Formats: sequence, C-alpha cells, structure tokens
Amino acid sequence: MTDASGRSLPYYPKLDGLRAVAACLVLVEHFTYNEMVRGFAPGLIGVKSFFVLSGFLITSILLKERGTAPAGVLATRFYLRRALRLAPAYYAAILLTALLALAAMRQEWPWHAFYLSNVQIALQERWTGAGHFWTLATEEQFYLFWFPLVALAPRRWLLPVIAGCVILAPIYRAIMAIEGTTFAIVLLPGNIDSLAAGALLAVSMSGRAAGLAFMERVAGSRALLWGSLVAVVMTTGSFGDVVGWTGGSGVLRWVFLPVLVNVTALCAVRSAIAADGRFDILAHPALVHVGRISYGLYVWHYFVPQFCYTYIPGFQALDVGAWAILRTVIWLGLTVLIAEVSWRVIERPFLALKRRTPRAGRPVPARVEAAVPR
Repeated sequence: MTDASGRSLPYYPKLDGLRAVAACLVLVEHFTYNEMVRGFAPGLIGVKSFFVLSGFLITSILLKERGTAPAGVLATRFYLRRALRLAPAYYAAILLTALLALAAMRQEWPWHAFYLSNVQIALQERWTGAGHFWTLATEEQFYLFWFPLVALAPRRWLLPVIAGCVILAPIYRAIMAIEGTTFAIVLLPGNIDSLAAGALLAVSMSGRAAGLAFMERVAGSRALLWGSLVAVVMTTGSFGDVVGWTGGSGVLRWVFLPVLVNVTALCAVRSAIAADGRFDILAHPALVHVGRISYGLYVWHYFVPQFCYTYIPGFQALDVGAWAILRTVIWLGLTVLIAEVSWRVIERPFLALKRRTPRAGRPVPARVEAAVPR
C-alpha cells in the first residue's frame, strides 16, 4: 500500500482479509432471501466495517501527506488517486446496467453518476435498483470535506471534529428513527461516526496526539473485541426474536447497533495490524484475494439477481424450495466471476496509473511547511 504521495505505507494482508469478511456479510444480506438471516443485519455490519476501515486508511494517508506539498498539489494527488481506484468500475457498472436496462439506470443514472444515490434514497424514501450505491456516495461525500480537514486545516481542529462526528451521528439516527424517516440514515450524517471511528484510531497510532495513546491499547483488547461482538449479536432483531424480546428494536438497530459495530470493527482493524499472530486466518491467500477484489464484488453484486431474472428464461423457478440454494450459488458464482474480470480488465490497469501521479520525493520547502496551519 502506498500513501497519496507515493511513499510506502505498511501493507497488512489481514486488512484485505477483513475486507473479504465485510464483503461476504453484504452478499449474505442481499443473496439470502431469509428474514431470520437478514434479521442479524449482516449487511449493516459489513457496510459499517467498511466505513471504519476506510476512515482509518484515508486518515492515515492524509496524516502522512500533510505538509509535503502545496495545497493544490495535495488535493490533485489525493482526489486523482481516489478516482483512479474507485471511478472506473463504478462508471462501467452504470454504463453496462444502462445498456442492459437494469436497475432503472436509464432513468436514474444522474443520481448515481454524481454520487447522490444516498440523497435519492432519502428523498424518495425507497430502495432503488442500485440502492447499494448509497455507501459509495457516502464515501465520496466524506472525501470532499475530510481532505481539507486532515491535510490543510489547523491540527487542533481534527480531534474536536472527530469527537463531534462520533457523538452527533447516533443522535441524528435516533431522531430519524423516532420520526420514522429511517431512509435518511443513509445520508453522510448517519454514517459519519463509523468513518470517524476509523479516523480516531489512525490519529492515535500516528503519534500526533499524546492524549490518545491509550486508544491504541484499548482497541487492541481481545476482551473488548469479543465483548462488543457478542453485544452486536444480542442487539440484532433476530436475536430479539429468538429470546422473545422485540421492544425498542428500531432504536436498537439504528442507534446502538451501529455504535457496537463501530467498536467491534475498530478492534478488528487494530488486531489485524498487530504483529502478534492474532487472526492469522485473515492473511490466508484466498481471503486476501477476495479482499483485493471486494470493491468489484460490492459494485457488481446487486445487479446479478436483476440480470438473472431479466435475461435467463424461467429463472424464477429457482425461488421455490431447495432450488433457492442453486439460485444463490449461481448468483455468487457470477458475482465472483464478474468481480474477477473487473479487477483484471478495469480496476488493476487504472491502479497502475497511480504510479504516474506526482510524488513528494523530498520534504516540502520550509516556506510551504510553515504555511500549513497547525
């Protein structure tokens, strides 16, 4: 892994393993038409885990990038490298689904093309044919204000903003849940605490906030990891159904469950980068590879069932009884195949272009460094 300036950052294979686990949880949510399974909120857990990991990595990159070049160069380098990683497969999916007349893409493409999928869902209060794009829209919106905050703004602003995000997002979700407008939770304010949680770990590990040194130790606690994981399971709707308690399930799902997932994911990220042999299974080559193609898995998987029902005659027959197992296997196989092709043909060639972006080969001149707010 490299930072936005082209300098090497440590590569942790187990983080790719974590990506694989998160991606698989999302696939379980969308490919398993079983209310009991979905009641354990695998999709929410997977998405929030992605957000925590993203917040950690992006903030780590920006902290290393800070002060290495003038603001314009930093911004160009950061956003260009993000575009090279995310845009090719994303816009290829928009184009292909529009050509195939899937997901109402011919009518709704502007929402997705301008990364406003979450805004569309919130305004129209419905899941769209490309509803999973809401997370990618949230990420892009996060990048817009996180770069100037971490790379350019006075350093004293960072921790208060992170703390505000961690505190205010659950309050926002609670208000939306109480008012019955849970679709608005897909907006950035409803997810910023997950991204900020990852950022908090990045700051604590950067050595730039002495008061946060304890955070790294706490996040590395096995007791906290397993305790929060148990709490996540106990907070899901299906667990409530099993034990015969359903009171307050809406508040639990939308307010407390994401917070518990944030804690679990934070501990998982810290454990994955620890050199103590924990969770070495995450470094298994198969999991690492799935993590490497996880972006493609996420981008393309939502359209696979739509394609099958639209273009494979009689596919609906697989919805009945044990045939549903075959249906899920077909969806999974096609998704992996498409993601693999996407990685090799679309994503990896564009990633290679990152090497051509400007690099900060040596420290920025003192006059530039002095201009960066502290």
